[in-house]
Amino acid sequence: MAPLLFTCPDTNQQAPTGVETDVQSLRASWTSTLTIHCPLCGKVHDVSVRDTYINSALDDAANSLRRAR
Repeated sequence: MAPLLFTCPDTNQQAPTGVETDVQSLRASWTSTLTIHCPLCGKVHDVSVRDTYINSALDDAANSLRRAR
């Protein structure tokens, strides 16, 4: 399990959703929306799961692309 992250629309910075998940669970909830109290700006954001990410998944994808070159 890894932290699910999103980009705060007010600060444009990476922020945690407070949810721990894995890629399979993320895929299963792809059409859902999360209501998140943002730790960066203090506002409440409705964030589509499609707009969230698992940082380690991004790192794995980037590493795969580097190895393919």
